[in-house]
Amino acid sequence: MWESTHLALGSEKPEKDDNKLQLYNMRFCPFAERTVLVMLAKNLSFENININLKKKPDWFLESTLGKVPVILHKGKIIPESLITCDYLDEVYPEPKLHPSDPLQKALDRVVVEKQGQMMRHLYPIFANVGRVVPVEEKLELFGNLTEHLKSFEEEFATRATLFLGGDQPCMADYMIWPIFERIEGLPILLGEMGHKFVLPSHLKNVNSWIKAMRTTEPVKAYGFSPARMAKITEIHNKTNGYDDALKESVGL
Repeated sequence: MWESTHLALGSEKPEKDDNKLQLYNMRFCPFAERTVLVMLAKNLSFENININLKKKPDWFLESTLGKVPVILHKGKIIPESLITCDYLDEVYPEPKLHPSDPLQKALDRVVVEKQGQMMRHLYPIFANVGRVVPVEEKLELFGNLTEHLKSFEEEFATRATLFLGGDQPCMADYMIWPIFERIEGLPILLGEMGHKFVLPSHLKNVNSWIKAMRTTEPVKAYGFSPARMAKITEIHNKTNGYDDALKESVGL
C-alpha cells in the first residue's frame, strides 16, 4: 500500500471513512515518514493515500494546508508531522513513545528541533533547488552538517544509551531518523565524489544509532536503503516524478 499511485490534479477524492485512520502521504517525504513510523511502531491499521505534491488535487488543497502528512480521524483533519505524532501517542498510548516525564519530553523535543535544522545544510546537497549547486558548495554544506552533528553525538554520550529512548526508540528517534535516510544516500547519489559525503567515523555514537535504527521493525518496513534513496532522488530531481521514481528504484 505504500507505493500506490500518487493522486494528482483531476483525480477523484478518496472516500472518507470516519471509522478508521486515513493518512495523506507522499512516499518519500521525510516529514510524512515520521507519522508512518509512529503508526507502525504502534501497530496501527490505517489507509495510506499518496498525494502528488507537484500537482496537488483541488480536493486536497481545499481541505488541508497543502502539505503532508495529514491524518483523517473521527471526522477531523489533523496536519503536520509533529502534531499528528503527538496526537497518535495520546490516542493510542501503547507503546508510549513520548517519555512520561514532562521535562524529559520537552528536552527530547529540543533535540528534535535542533537536529531538524540539519535540513538547511542537507537539502541543497541532494534536492533540486532550482540552480546548479557547485561541488565546492556541497562540500561546505556537508562540512556544516557534520559539525552540526557534534551536538547529536554528545547527546548520546550524555545519555549513555543506544537510542534516545534508551534500549528502544522513542518519539525523538523516529522524528529524527528520516533525515539520516537522506544522508546515507549521498555517497551513492553523488557518484565519484560520493566518498567525500560519508559521515566521519569519529561520530561513533551517531553511526551506532544509525545502524541500530536500521534494525527496528518500522524502519525495516518503511525505510529506504541508501541505494534506493539515491535512485529515487536522482529520478525525482530530473523529472519531478513520483510513481516513476518508485517503480524504477524497486529492488535497490
